[in-house]
Amino acid sequence: MKYVGRPIPRFEDDVILSGRAQYVDDIVLPGMLYAGFVRSPYAHARVLRVDLSDAAKQKGVVAVFGPEEMGFAPGGKVRYQGEAVAMVVAGDRYLLYDALEKVVVDYEPLPAVLDVFEALRPGAPLVDENLGTNIAHEEVYEGGDVDSAMREAEVKIEERLTIQRVVPAAMEPRGVVAAYDGDMLTIWSSTQVPFDIRKEVAKALDIPLVKVRAVQPFVGGAFGSKLIVYPEEIWVSKAAYLLKRPVKWVATRSEDFKTTTHGRALILDYRVGATRDGRILAIEGTVYADAGAYYWGEGLADTAARMLPGPYDIRNGRVKAVAVLTNKTPLSAYRGAGRPEATFFIERIMDRLADELGIDRVEIRERNLIRQLPYTNVFGITYDTGDYLTTFKQGLERLGYSQLKQWAEEEFKRGRVVGVGFSVYVEITTFGYETAILRAERDGTFTLYTALTPHGQGLATALAQIVAEELDVPIESVKVVWGDTALISDGIGTMGSRSITAGGSAAILAARRLKEELLKAARKVLGCDPEYSGGKFSCGGKSATVKDVVRAVYRGEAEAQLTVEAIYHADSTFPFGVHLAVVELDPETGFVKPMLYKSYDDVGVVVNPLLASGQITGGALQGIAQALYEEVVYDESGNLITSNLAFYYVPTAAEAPKYEVYFAESPHRSKHPTGTKGIGEAATIASTPAVIAAVEDAVRRIKPGVRINKTPVTPEFLWRLLR
Repeated sequence: MKYVGRPIPRFEDDVILSGRAQYVDDIVLPGMLYAGFVRSPYAHARVLRVDLSDAAKQKGVVAVFGPEEMGFAPGGKVRYQGEAVAMVVAGDRYLLYDALEKVVVDYEPLPAVLDVFEALRPGAPLVDENLGTNIAHEEVYEGGDVDSAMREAEVKIEERLTIQRVVPAAMEPRGVVAAYDGDMLTIWSSTQVPFDIRKEVAKALDIPLVKVRAVQPFVGGAFGSKLIVYPEEIWVSKAAYLLKRPVKWVATRSEDFKTTTHGRALILDYRVGATRDGRILAIEGTVYADAGAYYWGEGLADTAARMLPGPYDIRNGRVKAVAVLTNKTPLSAYRGAGRPEATFFIERIMDRLADELGIDRVEIRERNLIRQLPYTNVFGITYDTGDYLTTFKQGLERLGYSQLKQWAEEEFKRGRVVGVGFSVYVEITTFGYETAILRAERDGTFTLYTALTPHGQGLATALAQIVAEELDVPIESVKVVWGDTALISDGIGTMGSRSITAGGSAAILAARRLKEELLKAARKVLGCDPEYSGGKFSCGGKSATVKDVVRAVYRGEAEAQLTVEAIYHADSTFPFGVHLAVVELDPETGFVKPMLYKSYDDVGVVVNPLLASGQITGGALQGIAQALYEEVVYDESGNLITSNLAFYYVPTAAEAPKYEVYFAESPHRSKHPTGTKGIGEAATIASTPAVIAAVEDAVRRIKPGVRINKTPVTPEFLWRLLR
């Protein structure tokens, strides 16, 4: 039965849209307690004293925990506003917040460092004195002969490109519930990594791994912000373990903004050497990451540096990746995690070079695009399959780029300021292993247990499609279960656009192994060598259904493993595409309205076009938000000004453009069983540079030669730019 490639509506939607889905805050257990945290009002301060005595006496308070018990404020100081210094546990949420106000903390404020380049100056305040520097990580990536290529270059350009810090702003704030029954410690968390939580909690509490169970209920969005194990998950688990009662903590929106990792916040200083006909000979520079108070965003600057060449044939490169500590919320992965930044950087570089040389922006890309794949870029990353030049040309034609550019010119003559821009991207997806368990049930149906951790993608539907097609059975007979470490051995989870490629391939392997087991049993039942089709085994004029075979195994008439496990190890894959944006600019206010967003992607096999299109439209709006609206702002003392949705501008449906989503007619398969390449982050990677190019195109109709080298381009910024 053919299911892969069909736009099947999500199975998950009924329970979610009807309000029956259970999220962390919906969990209510007998004897439930509530945890709350006393958080630093300072971005940088020594913690001199924490007095919990008054709080402990408050009505409803069951326990109080200071730095000694929980390890709050490591090193005796807080490094960012919102860092926890104490925890109170009470039987009532309202009484809890009253008690939190009774905790007395004496601080010695310290100078805060909030700018990357200020943090690098000699004598700057140290975020971590043990390091003796604010550089948390530094790595140089190099290939070819940069110095010789630069000497040969006929044209050199250099510039600083800046990407702002953003809040992932998932609809559901972080939360965790933990319960200990004297034998098993169970943790429910709004997370992407229940297996990591299980391991870290067992380690922190020094209890056997088999005594810890982590459950991921329904999760209201994450975008990478829930793929680390947060301190609160450890602290709440420890409180439940010590008190032997269930404990719940759910962040307020402001608390979430201050304590959940932020994203982006990368800067590139670069120099490029090229020929006069636009061929890039060399690129060098430094990628700086504003890492925040702790180095949790490991590898973001490195990923951006290594993917900086993008889909272009650049043979000589030298880029340093530097992660710098500042007194801000720690930085970590946010949808794309280094690849959106790399794409913004290289696409702005291509546009700048085209402008400098007077070459059309389409033409300069055609001259530099990689011609033959597989291809190993200058920093050692091997792109797998594709035809970038052909896909680029097909994409621009399918998206109607030339016609839209002409239309924009005509609209300007009529008094409207419209801009059209595009971007080209290649991204790296998929890594590591993934696990799947598939069981044949007595009634002929199948249960798939996956270690993937969906949080809005519709993965259960896509996995059911894959398994149903592999088993050649109706999709209604496949049930997908996720998010429980008690049901499957281990896994990495949902991140990095890896789920269907890695987890789906594991599911396919499990389905193939189960078919082999069932064939073995069917051979015994039928007394001949059967063929399998449509859920039925047939040979010699006899037949048996899956249900018949399974029941025969249970009756002892045949032998087979009815539950099989597969662990799949996945190499990286590399989607490629071109995205286009159309915007309208109001010169009087600087306000930009996204009008149209069009995409053309080669992501290998598209398992479910409906789900894939949803990933494109949602991801594109996040990239549009980065380009136009969202920005984390701190004051000079390190106070978070954009501390909730009243001050931080997340776009709504009213700001969304019209979308047109297309996929390559002849996709280049990956080598994985699914043939997929990943879709979840593609639009977030491609959209920001496309929108910035469109805004720049609009601005130049009024003020030629203007160059935009930062995000976001707010109305205030554009109003000043146009004056």
